[in-house]
Parts: sequence; structure tokens; C-alpha cells
Amino acid sequence: MLKTDYRDDMFAGARKYAMTTNDDKTISLIDMTEYTQEGDFFGANDINASNTEINRLGNAVVVSLPASGWSGSLPYGQTVAVPGAKATDVVGIHPYTPKELPAATVKQYRKLAGMITDGESGDGTMAFYCGEKKPDADFQVMLTGVSIQKGDI
Repeated sequence: MLKTDYRDDMFAGARKYAMTTNDDKTISLIDMTEYTQEGDFFGANDINASNTEINRLGNAVVVSLPASGWSGSLPYGQTVAVPGAKATDVVGIHPYTPKELPAATVKQYRKLAGMITDGESGDGTMAFYCGEKKPDADFQVMLTGVSIQKGDI
């Protein structure tokens, strides 16, 4: 989880510094400001974590859901391998209907994907659940927001 409670320095007037001469004849500035609140430092670790999260949001991977993989009772479920996925991922589940598919297949894939009522990401897996009806054909879905890069599966 990314930090969301950064604070700024708060003080009255201008910042104040004391200048000291070092043994090597350089000078150093020592912050002498009287703070009413000390702020947080935003550094490389913070921006790397933010950029990683932003990049993850754009990740998309296609997974296959075979008709034979669903459990036999409600809610019908199946878990598939998604290498690199994390249990903390918040994943979007979408019908996978590339433009090359015939119209009848697009319609079928959208119908089958619409049967999915829930999903849970795991470490290296994704579980899918159908709360009403079990899909009776193989199909694919696209997952977005997964901690892996395109083409990893």
C-alpha cells in the first residue's frame, strides 16, 4: 500500500540556517528553523513505489478458462495460474474479444464472461466464481491491474 499521509514542513516566517566552516575549508548549512510540524521526505523509494503501481494498472494478461475447470456446485469456481500475480492485486476481469474473432464467438465470450460474478487474486493465481450458472464452453478473459507485464503468460 502506498503512503497517503505525507505532510509538509510548517513554520512561521522564513527558514533559518546557521553556516559553519568545516575542517576542509568548505561550509555546511545547519537548519535552525523552528518548525510547528516537520514534514515527510519523498525520495526514490516513494517514487519507485508510485511508478510501479501506476505501471501495474496498465498491465493486461489473457487467461483461459476451460469449461471442465469449474467446480460442481454453487458458487461454481475455478483457479488458474497467473505467474507473478499478487494476492494484493485489485484485478479487473473483462471479456477477451480480439477483433479477429467471428461475431458469434464474440457474443459467446461476452456471455460466458458475464457469468463471472466474483474473482480473487492470489500469489501466482486468480480465482473466478460464477454465482448463478456454470459456463459450458471454454473461453478467455483479460485481466487488468495484474503485477505482471504483458506476455508473461
